[in-house]
Parts: sequence; C-alpha cells; structure tokens
Amino acid sequence: MGRRILLIEDEPHIAEAIRFFLARDGWTVATHDNGLDALEVIRAQEPHVLVLDVMLPGRSGYEILADLRA
Repeated sequence: MGRRILLIEDEPHIAEAIRFFLARDGWTVATHDNGLDALEVIRAQEPHVLVLDVMLPGRSGYEILADLRA
C-alpha cells in the first residue's frame, strides 16, 4: 500500500496543491475537509503521516492533535 498521508484541509485548492506535490513524490494521499469527524477518519485510515490545517470547520487542528496525544 506504500506510504500514506492523510491531509485534513478545508480549502479545496490548497488541498489539491498539497496532494499534487506529495503524490508526485510517491505518497498515497487521502484528503478530508472538516474537523468534526476527523478523529474517526484518522483512526480508520491509520496514515503514516497526518497533515492538519489549524482552522477547520467543526474542530481546529489543535483540538484534533490534543485528542490524538491524549
């Protein structure tokens, strides 16, 4: 399955630009666009790397990160 990144970003143009560069370097990139159910998506996908936007609808990247660290 290779190297997997989960990108949580609510701005479609930014997400697509980041996805393009990471995919070009060989990463498999999944995207998600809100903070409300981000923890469930993270746990379901088990990415090798997680990229979080700070300002997301529903919950901030900081809140999601704090929950992951807890």
